[in-house]
Amino acid sequence: MPRLLKKIAVRTGLARLDPGVQKRLGRDYFYLRTYSSDVLSAPVKELELLEEVERAAHEAKSQNNDTGASDGIIDLSQGMPDLSTFFPLPAILQEASLRNEAMVNLQKYPRAFGQPAALSSVAHKITADTGVVYDPAHEILLCNGASQGLAHALECFVDPGEAVVLFDPCYMFYQWLAQTRGLRVRRVGRSRNDIAGRDPAIKDRINQRDLERAMRGAKAIIINSPSNPDGSMIHVEDLKLIAALAARHNCIIISDEVYSGFCWSQKFTSIASIPAARSRTIVVSSLSKSHGLPGLRAGWCAGPAALIRPLGMLMSIRVPCVSAMVQEVLPALIEAESKFSLERHDRFISRRDSALFHAKTTGFTPNAPDGAFYLWSKVPDGFSSGYDFARWCLEQCRVVVMPGEPFGPSGKGMFRYSWGGPKESFTTAMQRIQAFEP
Repeated sequence: MPRLLKKIAVRTGLARLDPGVQKRLGRDYFYLRTYSSDVLSAPVKELELLEEVERAAHEAKSQNNDTGASDGIIDLSQGMPDLSTFFPLPAILQEASLRNEAMVNLQKYPRAFGQPAALSSVAHKITADTGVVYDPAHEILLCNGASQGLAHALECFVDPGEAVVLFDPCYMFYQWLAQTRGLRVRRVGRSRNDIAGRDPAIKDRINQRDLERAMRGAKAIIINSPSNPDGSMIHVEDLKLIAALAARHNCIIISDEVYSGFCWSQKFTSIASIPAARSRTIVVSSLSKSHGLPGLRAGWCAGPAALIRPLGMLMSIRVPCVSAMVQEVLPALIEAESKFSLERHDRFISRRDSALFHAKTTGFTPNAPDGAFYLWSKVPDGFSSGYDFARWCLEQCRVVVMPGEPFGPSGKGMFRYSWGGPKESFTTAMQRIQAFEP
């Protein structure tokens, strides 16, 4: 239901007749009248699915830690890569916690934009990874994970009713952010060709006409390469096209680069490295993927000072600062990456190849991802949707996967499953699904 109609239904009391409202709130319908338009626009069905997935994932973790049972739930739904053996995390955390300076910093508010040492570390990492140089004092902003940076970037630069361009499929969080902000979403599809017998250079190219049409009058475009959910990468020529169109239409580019350390078919290219894009691009990233530390909530935004300063001012009103302890440990974690990045690449290539083999043995037909650590497949015959298949996997096979529908229109009848964890877990999950022969 459109945002305005939903609001009218709630304010007039008609919403109480909706079966979904009755099921969720019952006699507590009164509280529905107190909700803001942003809350009323939230994707309730999808968020309830995430709650179900999180409960299953928590159960999986508890079972595996407490009992070591071989029949416990296997979670392939979440983007949490296992890098537990790559670097000495306990030693890094312990060293940071024992520094006298860390103790002093915990007793005061950190700088809203970030402590100088942490900002410098992020700037050096970006330059080493992409070649783009940022001034840490004016062009870097720390945030509590990439998600906070994405949310506040849209809030800062796109007003309700304005248009934002998304690709299809794309990370579901983008759509949800736009939905709760009352933004108009314009989707641009990508054609994925079969790998065999094709020139990799022409794979995953963007339809120029569709992109030009979507960019007209748009306030922002969000790109994510490598992509969640299908692992595709945006061709460098298409990055140049996006940059040119953004300049023509005065459009902000928000580049989600959390998977930049997981590229398999080509070297990562940041759109900010393209001269036409540098002055209008906000790069968002974090340590959640590169270091396998989603619980740390260590993220950042990088861009021209004219964009970063207002973003930082807005963010300081919403969430005053990033934890001082996170900022203390950030430089050491970033430094450690240079020592394990090659091993990470080699091990994940091996995991990807193993995952493709076992997925195809199970009967799925995923394309080889260019990056990230997901497979993207059609649900087997006999299932009406990704939701239907995901529920069957959980109830019958004790395997958690993500239905494809929340990722966009092209996700209908698809599902996403992660191979970022240990090979053995993925292999066992595929064996369970194959044994039940859906």
